[in-house]
Parts: sequence; structure tokens; C-alpha cells
Amino acid sequence: MVHKPNAGHWGKSKPRNKRFLIYSGGIVTEVEYFQYVRRHLFGDYVKNLRIKSGEVDDPVRVEADGVDPKTLVEGAARLLHEDKKDAKKESYDPFAVVWAVTDVDDFGKNGDKLRAAVDKGRQSGVEVIISNPCFDVWLIDHKQPCPLSYTQTSECEKLAKRLGLIDMSRNRNNPKHIRQEAIAGKYATAAKNAQKHMGEQHRRIRDNRPSSGDYAPWTDIPKIVDTLIEEYKTLINKGEEETL
Repeated sequence: MVHKPNAGHWGKSKPRNKRFLIYSGGIVTEVEYFQYVRRHLFGDYVKNLRIKSGEVDDPVRVEADGVDPKTLVEGAARLLHEDKKDAKKESYDPFAVVWAVTDVDDFGKNGDKLRAAVDKGRQSGVEVIISNPCFDVWLIDHKQPCPLSYTQTSECEKLAKRLGLIDMSRNRNNPKHIRQEAIAGKYATAAKNAQKHMGEQHRRIRDNRPSSGDYAPWTDIPKIVDTLIEEYKTLINKGEEETL
């Protein structure tokens, strides 16, 4: 059930903050990263608004469901549809953007669920965010460009661990946690590094044949972060995004 943000209490003459939903197929690493981004960019903003009104939800909602890409997008689409209905009924603005975040991993060449997910996303207004082969590509970019030869999840995970980006010792069931101190202040560097392994040929494959998997290493994650940074700028008008 979508939680109502009580944005209608602002009154018609005041601008209302945009709301975003990040729906992740990964249930640990991705969630930790987006919670880090949300807290860094919007933490003070939300706290200050709550002091003033007491009834404002967080601008960025992060959820996770460890399912295949098609099922993930279908779940995100249901949440978006539900939110639109509630928004109309309660007079608040629905989600400005809904992102479904998935890896290629075993889903690309194993059947066509990723292609189906992208098609479903276009039909339902959900933007599919792809990491190929896995989310670790984006983490690696915080220290160095992910090597072009790294097209398998296992080698990306090993490199992320070797670079001190993930902690494998905290939980046996879900052992891969982000070392946030290793990525703090490095967003601009990571975004530049990502471009070094995402050429035009890979971009065409990603857009036209997402299930092929032949465009690794790849990360769409900056699409989300750049959007949230722009929203942050309109709300806060500080330069803190440079230290993300």
C-alpha cells in the first residue's frame, strides 16, 4: 500500500516537492546505496520540513523485492497505479518518476525477462535501470573505471571486494554490504569513470537488445542520482551534491 504524503496540507499557492520511488531487485547493496544518497541529499530538508509541518514524507522512497526483472517492473507499475489513484483522491502529486533497478546477471541471456521488463516499463511509465552484469560495476567506478573485460558478476564482485568497496564479513545470509566511507565524496569521479566503459556501441545494444548482455560493463545508476541531485538543488540551493 502506498503511503500518503499528506502533501495537500501545503496549500495550492505553495510548490510541493516531487516524490520518487526506487524499486530495487537487489535487497541489500542497492538499497544501502540509495538510502545513502537519499539521506545525504534530503536528510536535512526532510527534518526541517517536519519541524515546520510535522506531516511531510521523505521525497525518496526506496523499496526492494528480490525477483526477476519482469516481475519487478510489474510490481513497480502496480505501486505507480495505486499511487496515482490515491493522489487524485487525496489531492497530492503522484510519484514524479518510478525506477525499477535490476541487474542483467542471470536474467539477460537466460530467457527474455529483461526485454519484457523494459517493454512493460515503457507501457506503464516505469523507467528500468540496468546494471550489467551487476551493481558492483557502479561501485567499482568510485575507485577506477570498471575494466572493459569485466563482464561476469563473480569478477566484478571480487574486484569490488579487493578495492575495499564492499564488506563480506557482517552477515552470512546477506554478506555483501557497502563500505560507505569508500564511496563518500566520489560521485563525480564515479560518473566520469562510468562513461569510460560505456561507449556508443554499448549504448545502442543496451537500448535495442537489453537481454543480450553484450554491453557489459554498464550502469544506469547515474540517471537516478543525477535526477535526485537536480531536485535537491531546487529545494536546498546548496553545493552539497558535489560531495555525494
